[in-house]
Amino acid sequence: MLKRSPPPSSSIVHLPLNVHGRDFGCGDIHGAYDLVIQGMRQAQFDPKVDRLFAVGDLIDRGSGSHRTARFLAQPYVHAVRGNHEDMLMQLYSDPLVDRPIEVVEWAAKRNGLNWWLDTPADAQKDILKSIRRLPLVIQIETTRGTVGLVHADVPAGMTWQTFLQQLDEGNEQVIETALWGRTRLNSKDDSGVVGVGRLFVGHTPQWEGLQKLGNVYALDTGAVFAQLNHRDKPGARLTFANLAMKTMDLTNVRHTPADPVDVRDGIVDDSPFGNYTR
Repeated sequence: MLKRSPPPSSSIVHLPLNVHGRDFGCGDIHGAYDLVIQGMRQAQFDPKVDRLFAVGDLIDRGSGSHRTARFLAQPYVHAVRGNHEDMLMQLYSDPLVDRPIEVVEWAAKRNGLNWWLDTPADAQKDILKSIRRLPLVIQIETTRGTVGLVHADVPAGMTWQTFLQQLDEGNEQVIETALWGRTRLNSKDDSGVVGVGRLFVGHTPQWEGLQKLGNVYALDTGAVFAQLNHRDKPGARLTFANLAMKTMDLTNVRHTPADPVDVRDGIVDDSPFGNYTR
């Protein structure tokens, strides 16, 4: 079994209020960067003042995965580590050891890593360097309260503050849930996460579009399958949403099935998010 890479020097990143622009989040990209660009255009994203937050799984499955280092180098981009980044980091947990090609080919078949085999060595190094910096959690201040981002889930019944503390202490079980957990979404658990205004997650595709469970919002809507034009996944799209917009506008938007990008933007005021912040 491959050894998990240690967490970055800071597993949790805190970002201040964006006083000049908007904060958008997007679901799992998996190399579908053309759809990200399309979403930015449709939202009239201004890279000078707006920020873009990704919930992880930037790589694998999609042929555009080699663009990840350039994406993360943009000053307006912020992302958390997903399980696919974690698996690649595990594969190269010791930077001084070259993995045998047989091991890499096995991972390519198992994890959708075929793009990696065609990526030049220098570009591979840049990608590894960039994803090793990714935190497990991003916490953002907004005019309405605190917004959190994590790739997969927070353990059921655990408060946001306890979750952050456990991650900071390196609790392996909590890290596993942050990267791989599906219990909340699969069971439609709407109990929410106490201690944070809103929490945005990815990892578990929502073929019917963005889903709200309590104060948890599932952003992964299968972007890469839309780009690959999978006919068996007609609901696949990239969701590109304003993180602090009014709940009714965020959850009630009707998506045009033919559009591979679902942009949700609207008014942001200073009304608090709700009861979960206690």
